Amino acid sequence: MRHFLAKFGRWWSLTAVAVTVIGVATGRCGSFAAIDGKRLERLAKDAGFQGMPAVSRNGPGTKVFLTGRTADNTSLVEIVSQAGVTFERFASGRPVIDDDGELVAWVTNLQARATAKGVVKALAFTGGEEIPIVFTNASPARFEFAPGGQYFLLVEAQSAVAVLPGWNSLLQPVPFLTPNATNMGQYSPACQAVLRTSSPTKPLFVLPNDFYASAIFTRSNQIMVSGSRFIFGTVSKPGRPDLGNDKAWALVFSQDGSTYRLTGQLDLSRFSGVLDLDPVTGMLLVRGKGDMFAEWGLFDPENRKYVSLGAAGAHGFFMDPAFSKYLESHW
Repeated sequence: MRHFLAKFGRWWSLTAVAVTVIGVATGRCGSFAAIDGKRLERLAKDAGFQGMPAVSRNGPGTKVFLTGRTADNTSLVEIVSQAGVTFERFASGRPVIDDDGELVAWVTNLQARATAKGVVKALAFTGGEEIPIVFTNASPARFEFAPGGQYFLLVEAQSAVAVLPGWNSLLQPVPFLTPNATNMGQYSPACQAVLRTSSPTKPLFVLPNDFYASAIFTRSNQIMVSGSRFIFGTVSKPGRPDLGNDKAWALVFSQDGSTYRLTGQLDLSRFSGVLDLDPVTGMLLVRGKGDMFAEWGLFDPENRKYVSLGAAGAHGFFMDPAFSKYLESHW
């Protein structure tokens, strides 16, 4: 299939970016910083995490969050910024915090309720709302938050969605990415919805049936969801999807009044996936294919140019240039 890029507005409005790799790679409008190896060990050594923590950034790229469990079975978030290091403790599981370090969502830490369909907990929000989360081996629920915590991706089995009021009539801008496709054969896709944390029980839209989402990012009034596109039959003709033959893909949705439209697609099949999006320039941090010897680099969706940053590390993010220099000099 031919590589293509559908553009809308100024989402991909950037010029070629010159990159210098000396621990930190700096572009025209943003910076990339790797947080792995000894740097991650130094950041986490005094926190008391049980195992390696999850690592994320805030929306503007001015803070790094390290999240994990401690020996007393509480959740700990270590917040690293130019102002120093602070710690926030929570009794709940999987805490999600916003740009300012305030709690916005968490997984209920109550006794899990076992049912015939799996283990049920809830994704809870500070406004008092809750979304049932069903964890099963066959079709586990999954959620991913965009940097900044304002938007999130929720993947639920269709059986779980059936109990959520109004979810069966959700907006689906494009049912299938594959032309003329009308069904997924014997494969029953999960419901993949994009939501806003300020109103978490009212999804904004549902993703295409032949797309598997893995991460969500935001930029201006647009939302980018990265993942994989399923390939149908041979030469992308409609038919039963070949679940073992998919391509790394990204979808761009633009807000149009009170609704969202699919306004762009990125064929990223030369890579294994997207690790981060620079909200200033639109540059992507992508990981190459392979497990042991994969590389990562910067990909410009405007001109499809790619600059390798060498062997892929554990974590890498686009950061505010001043914060990148701080990380380089202090950690």
